[in-house]
Order: sequence, then C-alpha cells, then structure tokens
Amino acid sequence: MTETVPHQAIYRRWRAQTFSQIVGQEAVVETLRNAVRTGRVAHAVLFVGPRGTGKTSLARILAKALNCTNLQDGDPCDACPSCVAIREGRAMDLLEIDAASNRGIDAIRDLRERINYAPTDLRRKVYILDEAHQITRDAWNALLKSLEEPPEFVVFMFASTHPQDFPPAILSRLQRFDVRRLTTDEIEGKLRRILEADGRTAEAGAVRLIARLAAGGMRDAESMLDQLLSSSVDHLDEARVRDLLGLADADTIDAFVAALVAADLVAGVRLLDGLEDRGRDLRAFLDQVIEVVRGGLVGAARGDGAVGHGVTELVPVARRLAAIDPNRAGVGGLRLQLEIALFPGPAPATVEPAVRVRAGAPEPDPVRAAIQAPPSSTPTPPANPASDVPPSPDISSGPGGEVRARPRARTAAVAAEPAIAPAARSPAESPASTPDEPAASPSPPTVPIGAPGGADLTLLRERWPEVVARISVHPPTKPLIAVCRPIAVEDGIVTLGFPEDQGFLRDVAERRRSVLEDGIAAVLGRPVGVRCVATNLDLVPPLPSDADAAFILAEARRIFGGDDADAAPVD
Repeated sequence: MTETVPHQAIYRRWRAQTFSQIVGQEAVVETLRNAVRTGRVAHAVLFVGPRGTGKTSLARILAKALNCTNLQDGDPCDACPSCVAIREGRAMDLLEIDAASNRGIDAIRDLRERINYAPTDLRRKVYILDEAHQITRDAWNALLKSLEEPPEFVVFMFASTHPQDFPPAILSRLQRFDVRRLTTDEIEGKLRRILEADGRTAEAGAVRLIARLAAGGMRDAESMLDQLLSSSVDHLDEARVRDLLGLADADTIDAFVAALVAADLVAGVRLLDGLEDRGRDLRAFLDQVIEVVRGGLVGAARGDGAVGHGVTELVPVARRLAAIDPNRAGVGGLRLQLEIALFPGPAPATVEPAVRVRAGAPEPDPVRAAIQAPPSSTPTPPANPASDVPPSPDISSGPGGEVRARPRARTAAVAAEPAIAPAARSPAESPASTPDEPAASPSPPTVPIGAPGGADLTLLRERWPEVVARISVHPPTKPLIAVCRPIAVEDGIVTLGFPEDQGFLRDVAERRRSVLEDGIAAVLGRPVGVRCVATNLDLVPPLPSDADAAFILAEARRIFGGDDADAAPVD
C-alpha cells in the first residue's frame, strides 16, 4: 500500500530559499547581501510592501544567512544543518510570530522574558513578527527597551503592509526595506518555470492573464495557478482561465464598452443579464471594463489606429465609470450603478465665459466660476419694482488684473437686476397687457454663466424647494439638505456644497448619500448620483426661493390637499 503524499500549495513549494531565487527586489537583495558579507546586519529590520511580494521570504533567507556555516558571497548555501533546519521549520531559535493574533501586551511580555536565553541550535536567535502593524501601543511600549538594546545574539525582523501604523519611536529603531510590487513580466516568468517543472503547458494569453490579475503579488498569482492546475487539465487556455476564475470574455467586455459609448441601455442590460446568468462577479467585470477603457484612452492619445473609439467618446464613459462605488450596499447595488452608467451624460455647456482671468492665473473652481459672470446685457425690469430681490454679485478688477466679486446693496430701483423667475410670482403680480405695451413673455430663471451642468443645473435650482421638502421628511437628513446648495450637475452627478466650517456635515451626508440621491431623482424624474464637497457657500448664487419657506409651503399643500391659490408670500 503506497502512502499518499499530502498536497502542498504552490506558493509554499516554490517559496524562495536563497537571495538568488527572489524575483525582482534587486535593490533590497543586493543591500542585504552586502550587509551579510560585511557583517553589518542591523539588530532590528522592517520589511514593508504589498501582500505576496516576498517580505516573509526575505526575512527567512536573512535568518538563514545569519546562521549559515557556508555562505556563498553573502547568500546562504541552503545545505548546511542550520539552513536545512530553518527550511524544514525545525529550528528552535527561529520564532515566527503572527502579530495579528499575538498583539497584546501579555504576548509581548512573554516574548521579552525569553529573549535573554541563549540560542540552542543556531548561532543567533531570530524573531520574525508578521503583520506587525497590528501590535497594540501598550505592547510596543513593553517591547521598546528590548528592541533598542537586545542581547548580541538576538535579531528582530518585522513584516508589515501598513508601516504608517507603527509608533514613530519604534520606526526610528528599525532599518527599513521597501519591497515593491512585481511587474507582469516578472510574475509571468516564474509561472512559466512552475508550469515547466510540473510538466504542464499553457497558452501565452492564459499565463499573461493570470499575471495581470495578480496585480503585482506573486503569491496571488501562484494561488490562482494552483487552483487552475487542480482542475486536472494538462493544457490551460485563456478561455478556461476566464471561466474558472469567473471572468467575462473579451467579446462581452468590448460589447459593453460599445454600449457605454453609444448609450445603448437595452444592449447593456442584456449583457449584464447574461453575465449574472453565468454567475460572473460584477466587481471583476467592472475592473475589466475600466482596464479596457483606460487602455483605449491611452492608445487613442498615442494615435494608435487599432483603438476602436476616440478620446472624445471614451472620456465621458471613463467619468461615468469613475463615479461608480463598487462597495456600495443597498437596493440595486453595483448592478444599478452599471445600468445608470449606460445613460449618456448632459451635453457640455458651450457658453463663452464673459469674464476672462488674467494670463497665468489659476483656473477658478466651479463655485467661483458660477458667480464671476456679469449680469445680462439686456436686463428685464421686474414687474414690481418694490419687491425684494436677492442681491447679485458685482465684478471688479483688483490689483494685477485679478477678478473679485463684490455684493451689491439692496435698493428699490432694481432695473439692472435679473428678472424674477415666473414661478416665484403670484398671479396677482403679473402685469396686464395693454395695446401700447405688450406683455413681457415670461423668461426662465437665469443660470450663472460658467456654472457646470447648464440646463440640468437650471432645472435643479428651480425645483430645489421640492427637493428640500421631499428629503426633509426624513428627520436625520433634514439638517443636511437645509444647509447644502446645488453647485454643479455633470454626467448625471449632482455636486452639493456644504459650509467649509462644518465639514462634518459633508461626512454625514456621504453616509446618507442614498437618501439624497433618491430625493433628487424623484424630483428630476431620472436617476442621479451625488457628490458632496465642502466649499464657501457665500460664493454660490442665491436660490430662487428660500428652502425653509418651501418646506412650510409643501407641508401646507399636504395638509390642505394642494389648494394654495390664496396663499400670500411671507415677508
């Protein structure tokens, strides 16, 4: 009866055992070799870098080199008793500690008590602490003195993906080595060596796909290859790799990008239905689509004739995809956001800005651009000169040609002010038509020149009281909608401005973004996204009507059945 050898994962079987086997990381490897060769290895070392890039492997190899009896130009021989004991996990003086589960002060105190015991089977005692950034502050304080002045036979090695979580006092006592992400070619080369050693074959496209999906982590690539090889297929092709890893095929990706460019909702929804029927992960699908769009943008910018779409077609698509939050929970989730991305964004405004900023000055932000436009050249006088009209900004030039805004004072003579919106007048205020003076045709509320969003922002500003009334039904969101103002509408994304000195309101609004989006979408009649920013609201033009008054009016309509014909304006 033959004994079955247990399977060992590829990333464990192919773990580097010497510095020469480390893929990439040439700068770190050369520095460590020189330190071992000259006997200048620090007593406390920190390896920093993304997951699966060789931090723990470098720590083990350095531990071998410190105890190897037959060094080969700074590289461990991997054959002497010390190297073999470390490779097989039998060395009692090499302690690998998972700092994620041994992060408390009690575990560190126990470690500190054992430090002073001399090594038994190795020349130097090595402590390797993985995920060291999870050690608590009290535990770091308990280890600080031992880390600063350990016994001569003790070496500490730390591995972490988040060095910013280390206390500064600890970092100042460590010699840091940054391990970089591996390139696709470096990962692909090692995968080919693994396949050749196992007697397997694979298409070049399949190996390339695995290397790209690993995103710079060798361990992730080896784990994916192990999963694919366990399917008992001698030859791997790209289609099978996509199927086993739950990825969409290239034709589906290209078809969805074409649907985004053409704003073909029907075709896009059909493709999404097919992906979900086949059990594909929409997050992975979104990553694939973004990769293709980005590649198309770069290729179009370089003038690559093989790119199917131009820059002007792909840029709006890229903006809509960038607005998607793949981690957002709630009704619809990622599927709804992908469907919304299929709708085209609003056409960009083509109005020439009337105010020109002096050459060399920074380009103004949307809020300042919204208020730095002069009034219309042919202003329409209001129907009632005595009515109270919100002040509009005046433009003046400061020293050096800089443009500054100056609010005008309220006066009874408002002939130069913009016309009052028809929706803000009651029927009694409309002027009567006479044969000598024709009735003035009602003009829509004016939108500041240069404000992003054009007609969409105009509509939103007109109906903002309805938005406030609808969202204020939810008590937690009423204070948020009462203080914010619409700033821009672009590509289906509504930008809401919050006071600069109350930045916490913007953070709260981000957490309640779904309620804001639902309320605005219900008023505008189409789905929208919401982006919250902190800005100076004094620079935002006043809304057509007061938001609190609109809320009271909406409540009156609800109570009295919508009959508000006799309602008089409140001064």
